[in-house]
Amino acid sequence: MEIANIALRLLAASQILLLIFTLAFSQNPLRVRVIGVLSQVGVLTYMLMPIVQDHLDAPALQYFWFFATISPSMMLIFVWFLFEEGCTFPHWLLALVTFSIGASLYYQLGLIGLPGSPLWLRLLKIFIAAVAIYVVWRGKDNDLVEMRNKMRNIFIFFLALITFLASIAETITNFDLPIILATVFAAITFLLGISINYTFLRKNPLGVLIGQPMPVVRKTTDPVLVDLLSRMDSERLYADHDLRVASLANMLNVPEYKLRAKINQELGYRNFNQFVNHYRIEEAGVRLREDTRLPVLSIALDVGFRSISSFNTAFQTEFGVSPTKYRAETLADS
Repeated sequence: MEIANIALRLLAASQILLLIFTLAFSQNPLRVRVIGVLSQVGVLTYMLMPIVQDHLDAPALQYFWFFATISPSMMLIFVWFLFEEGCTFPHWLLALVTFSIGASLYYQLGLIGLPGSPLWLRLLKIFIAAVAIYVVWRGKDNDLVEMRNKMRNIFIFFLALITFLASIAETITNFDLPIILATVFAAITFLLGISINYTFLRKNPLGVLIGQPMPVVRKTTDPVLVDLLSRMDSERLYADHDLRVASLANMLNVPEYKLRAKINQELGYRNFNQFVNHYRIEEAGVRLREDTRLPVLSIALDVGFRSISSFNTAFQTEFGVSPTKYRAETLADS
């Protein structure tokens, strides 16, 4: 079993190295490449630790463990940059990740040493890994970029899941994994690594995870989209709080994946909310100007937003000012 564990760890490490190489020399934005490489270096050190720990001195091992322990934090930042396109990293989440990395640095390189960290820090890493999985999952329905949506299923989700399971195992076993469990983790990592690298080499050899956005247009000759755009305006489909790509596809009698591709490739939208919110904000702007007595919240809810906060964020992005200020400036000009 020990030989099988070492062999599988080395095989898994080879796949992780290939993935690191692909990310490092890809055409993604620099921040995605850097954070992506760091997140995979953490997984790599975790795989290699049992093999090299008897051959390295204490300082080198401490750095090995440090990269392994910050892997959940790096993974969370990575998936946010990758999947929350155009969304600012929340301050509370940034503070949480910074605290986790700082605490790992303190305990791994200072107070406790190898391999340890207190229980509360291990639980914190589990929470961070769980948040990473949630970030990947929550935007799946709204993502219109086909390759990025596939990566949600094949790439980031499973790597975040491995990090999550590894963190749980460390918490339960106190960094002393049974050989059977360690071998299973190595086997899973190896198989997932092969799947990810195969997908890259076959469908995305350049490793591009974030493509260049196309200009958004509102005119098309595609009959399906012509019908969609007409009904969005005439029937105010966007005012439905529960509007989904699937419901539009059923209405238009086309496969959902084809409608996603058409909205993305023909109209230039990368996110379904972006597409729908354009209509919502457009009507809201008119009503803020013309119906000055109606509360902003009532307008937000009536055009399809679920909350005033989401409306304010979308409106600010579109017009550069808050709805209240926009209305005030309009009244002042009149």
